[in-house]
Order: sequence, then structure tokens, then C-alpha cells
Amino acid sequence: MRAVQRLLAVALPTLVACNALVGFGELEKVTTVRADAADDDDDDDDDSPGDPAKDSGGSTPDAPPTGPSCDPAKPFEPPVALAGPVNSAAFELAPTLMKNELTIVFQRTVGSDGGSALMATRASVDEPFGEPVELTVLAQGLDAVQQPAMSVDGLVIFFVGLAGPNSAIYTASRASTTAAFGNRRAFAEVNSSASESFPGLTPDAAEMWLSIQPSVSAPRHLFRSVRDQIGGYGPAVAVSELASARSEAGVAFSADGLTIFFGSERDGGKGDSDVWTASRATVTASFGPATPVAELNTASGEYPGWVSPDGCRLYFASERQGDGDLFVATRGR
Repeated sequence: MRAVQRLLAVALPTLVACNALVGFGELEKVTTVRADAADDDDDDDDDSPGDPAKDSGGSTPDAPPTGPSCDPAKPFEPPVALAGPVNSAAFELAPTLMKNELTIVFQRTVGSDGGSALMATRASVDEPFGEPVELTVLAQGLDAVQQPAMSVDGLVIFFVGLAGPNSAIYTASRASTTAAFGNRRAFAEVNSSASESFPGLTPDAAEMWLSIQPSVSAPRHLFRSVRDQIGGYGPAVAVSELASARSEAGVAFSADGLTIFFGSERDGGKGDSDVWTASRATVTASFGPATPVAELNTASGEYPGWVSPDGCRLYFASERQGDGDLFVATRGR
């Protein structure tokens, strides 16, 4: 909860005016619809990392992760902080990666407020990420950028933009991973007079999830906006089966979209925000009962961000070391 309070200390923000109102056609061009989701892992040829200074995903040839396989029925092993300069003395939050796990975007906040979206790359999943570079194009005209969530192909990004006392979900896109993000606009499909935060995507981008807090004294709960067959997203609808009396924030999904990991302050955890999980039979079905992922949780805040395509690794943010850092947990063999 400290992360939510620290990063979104605004009372019932109103919509931020968008600097560049554009149509949603760019997102339609660069993401697939759910009917094709089963083919994503075989057909995606444009998800390799590149020069983060150009807001790109890179020039390294696409290849599947070389990390270890796992037994999906086994618990996660103890999480480890990501090595290299992606973690710092500042506050890191909201990691999401491209499908090959070679490019990561995340939030960094220096001091007590603000924030920026950073991107870093690596040559293989066995190596640390390199020096992160700020995605400055996302921040133009804004006071801060928080909680970025990138599609697995690296072509679309959602994030929270702050301008004075106002906040809103924004989106931007690019035609390839070697291009800079552009076409930034406020994501009017889900923005309101409430407080929106922690955007997240299913791997096929057919659902955009977020947390909404209707008032300062109310908890924030999970909502989702479902994409139709012509590429438009609908209004945000509450995911009531995952709601509790406390707040939920931060989501990550399995490759098939049937398992969710999410942060929740509900009773039954270890304190603050813990990682919980739930499953559904189909992408149109409701989720079943949520259970805590006990081996990942501490008395400090944990916020899930991204699951590897093979389901073996969960990337998340945690305050267990005194401030926000990025971690990865791997399932046992």
C-alpha cells in the first residue's frame, strides 16, 4: 500500500487533457486480436530488443528464452533482486517485458514523488539488464510517468501520466521495435473522475486491466477493458470476483490469459500488498477463488508485473529491501 500512497498522492484526479489526440488505429495495426492469440508465440517475429535510447526494443535477433524449464505445479523458489543497474537507491516499480525477456520497461521514482518510465535490454536471460534509459517521449507535457505496461511485442505501452493534481491512463504505440513510441494520447476508454492506476495487458492485448479508486477513502479494485474484433477497447468493467474489502493493484498473466497474479491487501496474506493468484476456464469465464502465493510474500508490499511465456518466471516489485526494487522468482524443476 505504501507504493500506491507514495506514487499516487492525488485526491480524485480529473482527466488530463491529451497533448496529441489521435485515433486508435495505430494500436490496431500493432497488436493481434484474441482470435489469433493461440498463434502469437509462433508468428511474432518482431519482438527483439534494441537501442533503448531510441525508445526501441532492439536489434538482437528474436529467440526464445534460454532460461531453465520448470514444473508449473511447483512453487516459486525464493525471489532474487534483478542484477545490474535496473535496481538503484531510488524506487522501482511495475516491470513488464517483451516476450523474449530481453527488454524490460519499469518505473523509477527518485525522491518522494514523481516518476519516469525506463527501458533496459540484455543479450540473454542469463545476463543482467544494461543501463536503463528514460523513455522521455512519453513524458512530454507531463510532470511524471508511472507504472508503464508494455505489450509482449514491444509495440504498445500504457502508463499513468501525472500533470499537476490530475492523472490519467495514457497509451502510445510504434510500428516496430526499432522506432520511437509516438501517437501518445489519453486513454479515454477507461479514464474518469476517479483515480486510475496500474495498467496491465493480457499477453494477446485483448484485455487492458487497471485499478480504479472511486474516492480517497475507498479501496482500489481491478477493472478490465475488453478489446473487440475491430480493435476498439470498451469501457472499464469491474472484475467483481477478485474484489475484496481492501485494495487490489498490479496484474500479470499467464501466456494463455487463464491465470492471473495480482497484488492485494486482503486478509489472509502477510501484510501490506501481497501476490495472489486465480484461474479461469476460458478467457470469457469468471475467475475462481484467489489464493496467496505465499512463497513470494512478505510483510512489505509486493506488486506482480509480468509472467514469462513458459510460466516459469514471475517478475514483480517488492519493498522488502526497504524501498521498491524489481525481483524475479523462478518455479522449481
